[in-house]
Amino acid sequence: MAAKIKQLTVGQKVEIQISGLNVPARFQTEFIGAVLGRWFIVNMPDSRRYGELREHLYEGVPIIVRFVLENENGEICAFRSDIDFVVAHPTKMLFLDWPKQVESRVIRQGRRFDAYLPCKVSRLSEDNSVDASVEAIILDVSETGCKLQYVNAEAAADDTASPIKWETGQRVNITVNQKSGNTVELGSIVRQVKAAETETTLGVQFNSQQKEAINSLFSGSLVDIDALSRSQS
Repeated sequence: MAAKIKQLTVGQKVEIQISGLNVPARFQTEFIGAVLGRWFIVNMPDSRRYGELREHLYEGVPIIVRFVLENENGEICAFRSDIDFVVAHPTKMLFLDWPKQVESRVIRQGRRFDAYLPCKVSRLSEDNSVDASVEAIILDVSETGCKLQYVNAEAAADDTASPIKWETGQRVNITVNQKSGNTVELGSIVRQVKAAETETTLGVQFNSQQKEAINSLFSGSLVDIDALSRSQS
């Protein structure tokens, strides 16, 4: 159990969900550190973005913590805990009780294929409307997700567009226009963000229950899905 937490790096994004509220209450914050066997420590969420949620963060509140490990497999980990202490100095932090169990599952299952597929990535807000979008390239793809990359706005010839701030856990739609004229749309979740000076790379996980769309992506752009299945058997 501790082995998963030991792989976290200071400053890495984690997602906190407040349990027991009638409305979804999740926020992104940064991992600060851990006292093994006692506390998992994170920053208090940004008041400008999560001001309304901060009033629900006090001692004894049950929460769920989720984070992604970018190891050789790529894992999403989660555990249940309670807020043990809320500390105000030297900075506002949440001390969470050490978890009894950490659950994990591999994100990238199955064989991945190199690709070069132009696509459009649209970030969704809480009401499912598009609040930002960018033209990108799918670099590789599997049955469960893909890697996307695009040139940052400030590095492009047209630098009038504002850069998009991506975070793990954000919901996106990926639209691929195939040479056949068909359009494939895939609902996805951002699981990895790597922002360099000139380009941004996203690792995304496809939502479940999209087998037909995923089949269309493979059969229309890359490889027959039946051949893929046979190669894994």
